[in-house]
Amino acid sequence: MASIETKQDFEDTPSGKYKYWAEELNTSLKAREPWWKKSDKIVNRFLGESAGSNNQDSTSFDLNLFHSNIKTLGDMLYGNTPKIDVSRRYAQPADDVGRVAAEMMERLLNLDIAENGAEIDAVFRSTLQDRLLSGLGCAKVRYELETEEAEVIDEQGQVMLDAENQPIMEEKLVHEDAPVDYYYWGDILWGWCRSWADLPWVAFRSYMTKDAIEARWGTEVSDNIKLKKQTKNTSDDGEESENTDSAWMRAEVWEIWCKETRKVHWVILGYDKQLEEKDDLLQLSGFWPCPPFFMANATTSLYTPTPDFVLAQDLYNEIDKLQTRIAVITEAVRVVGVYNASADNIKSLFNMGNDNDLIPVENWALFGENGGLSGQIEWLPIADIVAALDRLIGIRDQTIGLLQQITGMTDVMRGSLDNQYEAASQTDTKTKFGSVRIQALQEQFARFGGDLMQIKAEVIQRHFSPETIYKRANMKFSVDEELVPKAIDLIKNPDDARLRITIRPESVAMIDYQALKGERTEYLTAVSNYMQSASVMMEKDPTSKPFLLKMLQWGLAGFKGSSEIEGTIDKAIEAAMQAEKEQANKPPEPTPEQQAAQAASGLEQLKQKGDLNKIESKANADMKVRNADMQADVATAHQAHTRKIAEIQAALQSKVAEIRTNLQADLLIEQAQAQSNISQTNATVEGEIRKDVVEHTISMRAEESKTESAMAQIVASAQADIQKSIVSEAVKPEPKESNSET
Repeated sequence: MASIETKQDFEDTPSGKYKYWAEELNTSLKAREPWWKKSDKIVNRFLGESAGSNNQDSTSFDLNLFHSNIKTLGDMLYGNTPKIDVSRRYAQPADDVGRVAAEMMERLLNLDIAENGAEIDAVFRSTLQDRLLSGLGCAKVRYELETEEAEVIDEQGQVMLDAENQPIMEEKLVHEDAPVDYYYWGDILWGWCRSWADLPWVAFRSYMTKDAIEARWGTEVSDNIKLKKQTKNTSDDGEESENTDSAWMRAEVWEIWCKETRKVHWVILGYDKQLEEKDDLLQLSGFWPCPPFFMANATTSLYTPTPDFVLAQDLYNEIDKLQTRIAVITEAVRVVGVYNASADNIKSLFNMGNDNDLIPVENWALFGENGGLSGQIEWLPIADIVAALDRLIGIRDQTIGLLQQITGMTDVMRGSLDNQYEAASQTDTKTKFGSVRIQALQEQFARFGGDLMQIKAEVIQRHFSPETIYKRANMKFSVDEELVPKAIDLIKNPDDARLRITIRPESVAMIDYQALKGERTEYLTAVSNYMQSASVMMEKDPTSKPFLLKMLQWGLAGFKGSSEIEGTIDKAIEAAMQAEKEQANKPPEPTPEQQAAQAASGLEQLKQKGDLNKIESKANADMKVRNADMQADVATAHQAHTRKIAEIQAALQSKVAEIRTNLQADLLIEQAQAQSNISQTNATVEGEIRKDVVEHTISMRAEESKTESAMAQIVASAQADIQKSIVSEAVKPEPKESNSET
């Protein structure tokens, strides 16, 4: 039994936190154990491995209507991968940035579904099957980030270096994603509560190998944990088979999301320390990484699922019991009897007899005395057996009908009349009310998918880089490309963006083309009747057109799938309102009196226009005469001017010829004088040059003679000095020898 009174009883250490979470998990495990046992049996029942009582003999016969109903219901609820619609929570006409942001997010989510259709399909299909079988479906979103170290490049494309001349490194984004993970119903635990709003914590179980444990938490953890094989059944007392067990020994790691502390904890039951603790990983506004559980038959007494099968299991078991009896009795319905052993030929009727054949009988008289053929054979009373068989079949069919009414499958799935006297309107009413539960389940499934994608969208908003959002949204060639930067800024601020993610039920359900055809035909008929009535009002009062279209839109909202055409109606309403504004800006139509006055004014204007035309004609004629006189005067003046120009040109040419002759004569005289002056100058220059040469020669010779004389004097003086030295050396006395004793 749980005994937690306060968290202060547990130390704020890894060991103390493990004790607290071990207490919470074990309490939740005990609370979930009865549901797990039922769910294991239900899954086996769906697969036809067991039904009804566990102690069945080989003569049992399982009709397994449960499998048929679940398959039919599942295929009807989910037949297509979802199409995600993203819209602004408040659709304001002038909010173009919000509109582009919603379009970008819609592209992101639908592109992810298109590229990972198999994974998304598996998540939705598995979640729906878990809801229909065990009563609970769950999936959660996580954020993946892959980075690598890269060199920092400057604007010139060069690698930036630090003080030690080493390349500066930074973390570079390689890949990021927000995948959706499916979680098996037996791998989820949660704290005690009465509703999702009061949920204190949620735990997700993962199965990790020893190598994975060691890589994440080290050898101390991997060497001291308990490993076991992963089995098919969730509950401990389930029938296990070695053929279905995993070959790997794994550890059960619980990932616990605590709403109170907004932290995530990892523990392994049996290891005495908490493995890891982190702050809120996704930083979502609602904290939880998963939407509210897709839960069956939840009540406010305790937030726990009750599988649909439990509510009708007695009928399923009764049907299988009746079918087993029918099978046994059917086996007994045979042509069996006894015959007189002394009548040997009786048996040959069945062993040897052929068509149109006679078998001889000996002692015919004795054969006749014994009652003939009827006196020799006694048949098993088949009529009583067949009557009992018919009765059992009738009871079984009645029980099946009762089961279909309990599960809501009768009129919805079969669409047949209970009897030939049932009216079509009565059948439609039964179908409508009989399908309420199916439609509600369809809405719940679509809401679950929409909530899951809402979490995925918020993860993208809070964690994806603007470059990734721009690249995946593929808005490069959009007509709103200039609004993309502002739209990305709005997306990165989810508190202001307020984007609404929805999945329409009809987008994931199996399409019923006959029903779709009937709905659209009904709608078009209603629209045509409405437009016939509304057109009369619009002709009398064109300003009523927007109001009438609004009424049409209101009526359209009641039809399933109407959102596909609501946009067209919105555009028509906007166009009508714009036309109404333009009509209001036009001047009003004139009254009859105003029209008569305008006509009289027009006549007066025509009369005045006629007088003006006469005046204009006379003025035009006078203007033509004046133009002709002016043109004649211009021609005369032009001729006189031409003659004057010719005379001036002739005089100029004569004067130019005279000037040219005088210039040529002066040029010849100047040339002759210049040649004479040049000759005189040349003669003078040559004389000066000769004089300078002679003077220079005389000067050079004088200098040479002076130099030679000086050299001779120097040589003579040197020779005299040498001779004097020689003589001095010759007359110099010899030095005296010193006394050795001294």
